[in-house]
Amino acid sequence: MKKLIALILLLPILQGCFSSTPNSRFYLLENALEPQVVSKRKISIAVQDIIIPQYLEKPQIILQRPNSPELEISEFNRWASDLNYMLQNLLIGNLQNAMPNATIKPLAFGATTNVVVKVNLEKFGGWFNENAYVKGNWQVIDTYGKILTQNNFNLKQPSGPNFATYVKALSAMWNEVAVEIAKSISKL
Repeated sequence: MKKLIALILLLPILQGCFSSTPNSRFYLLENALEPQVVSKRKISIAVQDIIIPQYLEKPQIILQRPNSPELEISEFNRWASDLNYMLQNLLIGNLQNAMPNATIKPLAFGATTNVVVKVNLEKFGGWFNENAYVKGNWQVIDTYGKILTQNNFNLKQPSGPNFATYVKALSAMWNEVAVEIAKSISKL
């Protein structure tokens, strides 16, 4: 009887040894495939850390239907890097593509720069076979903190049927934001 009870108690443990969990998939936001040059101006630009909503500060990719409070956190589809870091680096890369003669770097204490770019993301999400969306605002400020130009953005794009197409849509819209910022800086 003791052996039977021990076997019954060990059964869930043994079952866990033979079950498998799905493999995680990791995704990166991508630079624009066909960069758009908007200015040949020589200027030094610093990009501040991107401000993102706290619920996005996770390695998991989060889906949210437009106009819905419900979030779906995908345990097995994750960002390959910190989202804030990826957004900042992608913005720098896309700005560099749009302004090839500019010097563009992350904001660092004591660095000499002509202008600083600040971006506040309010929404960065979407749902499969619906739309992905990117919403927020950006500012370009001088070294004294004076706002030189600013704008809101509210973009949406079809997201496709899976995480790969969803991430591509987010990447494309983030590139649009960079091109808009580059155009505004080129007019300063």
